[in-house]
Amino acid sequence: MTGRRSGPDRLAAPWLVPLVLAIPLIVMVAALRGLTVTLPIFHSTDEGNYIYPTILQFAGQLPFPDLHHYLAAQTPLFPLLEAYLGKLTGYALWAMRLVEVVISYVLALAVYYLLRRRLGFARSQALVLSLLFMLSPYVFGTSFRAITDNLATLLIVVAIERFERYRETVRSGPFLAGCVALAAAMLTRQSAAFMLAVAALYALRVRRPWLRRAELLVAVAAAAVPVGLLFLSWHGLVPPGGDPSSCALCAPGRDAGATQGRLVVQTPELTLATIGLYGALLFAPLLGSAAWAARRRGLPRIAADVRLPAAGALAAALLLVAFPARPGIHSAGVIWNAAKRFPTPLGTSLLFWVLVPLAGAILVWRWRVGSRRWLVFAFLASFLVGALAVRYPWQKYVDPFALLALFFTLRHDELARPRELIGAGALALAYIAYAATFVT
Repeated sequence: MTGRRSGPDRLAAPWLVPLVLAIPLIVMVAALRGLTVTLPIFHSTDEGNYIYPTILQFAGQLPFPDLHHYLAAQTPLFPLLEAYLGKLTGYALWAMRLVEVVISYVLALAVYYLLRRRLGFARSQALVLSLLFMLSPYVFGTSFRAITDNLATLLIVVAIERFERYRETVRSGPFLAGCVALAAAMLTRQSAAFMLAVAALYALRVRRPWLRRAELLVAVAAAAVPVGLLFLSWHGLVPPGGDPSSCALCAPGRDAGATQGRLVVQTPELTLATIGLYGALLFAPLLGSAAWAARRRGLPRIAADVRLPAAGALAAALLLVAFPARPGIHSAGVIWNAAKRFPTPLGTSLLFWVLVPLAGAILVWRWRVGSRRWLVFAFLASFLVGALAVRYPWQKYVDPFALLALFFTLRHDELARPRELIGAGALALAYIAYAATFVT
């Protein structure tokens, strides 16, 4: 049972979904002259400095490339895939980028499928949310360069979908498929390792005999074996030829400005700030409706409704008091760039003082009214804890997952009417305007 909302769906034609999701990608491919022009958006040099040379190196070593020594700092699945596909498409840079466009399109379809089939949203709701996800800066901007991010995100989405299917059916097959997707995600980017905790939580939560649960935990451990063997071969988290300064999880190496093995609280704080920003816009119409309904019930009811969200905001503010959100020399992203323009009381930008407590309030509110508390907890808690190990608080590392977490808090009767989509529309327009500024 997916708990799908009953009633007619406003989007009657299923073929509209793949068409609508393809249009933004096609438009941008045309704007970039068939991908022969580089989209100069955040970290655009990684493609030419690391990933593309690795693809060409692997291509010259097929059928069994050397996975021990190469330029990229990420695990090798993406350049390996591109190297094999290049036998069919050729190794021109535009052809490698076209593969990335296809991966991003499949990612959008996978998010749609997760929302529609597993989380039970109506077709129109799932389409709006999956389109919004694809247009988000750190998904859309990555879609036109040969780089690893969107393949890893696709495999994470597939793993979540399979784990949700396991929760519905209590059959081991979907869970094992989710572990395979998780293993592939970690072979694409090391940072996907936070999903090991998600998988373990699913294995422990679903009511099955403890022996069966133990077997599933063994499957989770087995998913880490391939990437673990690579780490053993490398004697670290990057290949010997890789640049540790481009790896957010790796030992500092020669990157003198990096943190020396400390947990980086700024990365979870950036995640919360992103949730605060996107949640405030996405849920503004819902919050307005809720406030109007509470007003008619009187002040005592309003006080009861805001008590727990206010506590969430206070807890988030105390996090900033204990661990100021200082950008550091390696911070990057839209929120950090905006935060630098504001005063910094107690060492934290005023923008973070607004967004992080706002995220605390939003998450508590959504927790109270949401229908998928388990998924929100398993995903967001695992991600936030894993983010402590990400030594570079870059927005591209947290942005897509913050948006997914917000989607998971939605109920089936929310964002179902046009007036409730004003916030989503504003976000989409902001995303499009941001991407357009990089197209010349």
